[in-house]
Amino acid sequence: MLFFNWWEGEQLKEAISSTHLTQWTDFKAVADSKVRRDPPAYRNDEGEQLWQRDVGNTIAALAVAGYLTEDTEYFEAADRWAQAAGSYPTWGTDDTPDGAEYGLAYGHQLLGLAMLYDYGQDYLSEASLVSLRQTLLSRVERQYNAYRTIDKAYTQNHTWINICGMLAAAMVLRNDTDKADEWIAFTQEVLGKSSKLLSPDGASQEGPGYWQYGMEFLMSAFDLSLSLGNDFYRNSTWWENTATYARFMTLPADHCDKENSIIDWGDSPRYSWYGPSHIYRRLASLNHNALIQYAAENARAYDVSSSWLNLLWYDNTLSSVMLPSTPVFHHFENMGLVASRTDWDGNESVLIFRCGAPLGTFAEQQPEGSYIAGDMGHIHPDANHFIVYSNGEYILRNNGYVKRVTRYHNTMLVNGKGQWGEVNTWFTPFPLTPSRDPKIVEALEDGNLVRITGDASACYLDEAGVKKFVRELLWIKDRNVLVVKDDIALASSSHIELLFYPENALSMQSESAAGVVTSRNSIRMENLTPGNSSLTLGTSFIEERSSSDGEERPLATISADASSLVQVTAFSWSPLPGTPPAVTYDSAAGTVTVDGQTYGL
Repeated sequence: MLFFNWWEGEQLKEAISSTHLTQWTDFKAVADSKVRRDPPAYRNDEGEQLWQRDVGNTIAALAVAGYLTEDTEYFEAADRWAQAAGSYPTWGTDDTPDGAEYGLAYGHQLLGLAMLYDYGQDYLSEASLVSLRQTLLSRVERQYNAYRTIDKAYTQNHTWINICGMLAAAMVLRNDTDKADEWIAFTQEVLGKSSKLLSPDGASQEGPGYWQYGMEFLMSAFDLSLSLGNDFYRNSTWWENTATYARFMTLPADHCDKENSIIDWGDSPRYSWYGPSHIYRRLASLNHNALIQYAAENARAYDVSSSWLNLLWYDNTLSSVMLPSTPVFHHFENMGLVASRTDWDGNESVLIFRCGAPLGTFAEQQPEGSYIAGDMGHIHPDANHFIVYSNGEYILRNNGYVKRVTRYHNTMLVNGKGQWGEVNTWFTPFPLTPSRDPKIVEALEDGNLVRITGDASACYLDEAGVKKFVRELLWIKDRNVLVVKDDIALASSSHIELLFYPENALSMQSESAAGVVTSRNSIRMENLTPGNSSLTLGTSFIEERSSSDGEERPLATISADASSLVQVTAFSWSPLPGTPPAVTYDSAAGTVTVDGQTYGL
């Protein structure tokens, strides 16, 4: 019943020795390693018991391997893990005081157990099938009763993961309980709403790591829904654009590995969680797109999951092509995100800039109640924040999965106050208030030059007294120079701090310049308006998201005490053994000069 019918399953059994042999070889190695493992013993740790996600994932993988090979060893291993899953008294948050049985473990466990119940009908003992059925019936009922009563975040990964598991379980239980149709109808209602609320530009407010995690389960749920006659892919332009988002959030190909592969914007880590080769496979098939197929091939080099979905989602009729004309600049207008690269040669430089409405402007145009605070779960107060990566390392970094406060980003504080929404360590500007939105007012690429202007004037806390905060970026690609012009006006004289987090600690070279020589680059930061402000170096203690643990990270600060400030700061770098180019600023003319060539600001 799940993902393919009997005839399609027979075709897939043949394909794994021919057209799908590469995908099968990758996946079989993963499945074989899981056969030799034992399921973890239950532990009633606080929180969501996220360790159970691997239990559900392992059951799913072993069930697929068993079905395609008809090898009982895979099913025996899957059954061993399934019996352990069924014996766990709680699956995450169902042990909380409010009895909220909707933790992420449910989605993973239900999907894996449903697949084993479906694919193992001819291979498992009757006792095992009865046990599986009882576990599925019990846990779906528990999750359904909790999930139907909560306010659901329709564009957040938790909903997609749990609804996918519920849907799969309900589909395989249709012959076992009359309630299955009710459960299925509920999932279809949720998925239908989710499908219409996705960002039309394809960008995820949760960052590329959560994009991978959510997409695997959302597309799985949508595919299951296709067999029920519901095509939710048609409801949004998200599906035409979201692979572009993923590609631009990926590190240059020559520097992608299992530890570093994605830009850690938002709450994302620097490595891939789920795939992403199988996610690209499905998007390539949906869009009949050879460039997305190319991205899938590249992702095999750092794909840690080698998912069974590569077998289902690989379209061998599609070519794999990266054309020289592939765009290197993209403005995700709804989300207020700009991504630019020098090229796609594998060792390119990358610039990411964020200045937009928390959930995008599309969200604010929808009826009240379409979104809830849960949709904001992985957003940061990061207006006018930017990231630079070049020659295999970050020049200016993002701080990743940390507390949601302005001071952890490459942007501005006034008297220590940051952007609206950071009152707590959870970003909470809800309900949405468009009058508070930051916005990108210009995003242009002209050959070698990129110009981006962000206006964050409205998004600061009232006590900061910000009347104007407009940041203009000028990236001169072939010179490895980024000029940042900040135009600031305040209600009264205040302490202004412009924060910049370099990946590597800088050392002062003069009163207005600092730099560092790393193993890859020579990097320079210069205050081009030293009469207006001062440059200081230090560190900032960056707290983890859920605790007071953290670490000191390098910080460079441009500061001034004033009611207004026009600040120009230059970042330049050069691969070793070169030196960064000299950058000068003419305030009267409003120009910068690099290696004798002048550019207007």
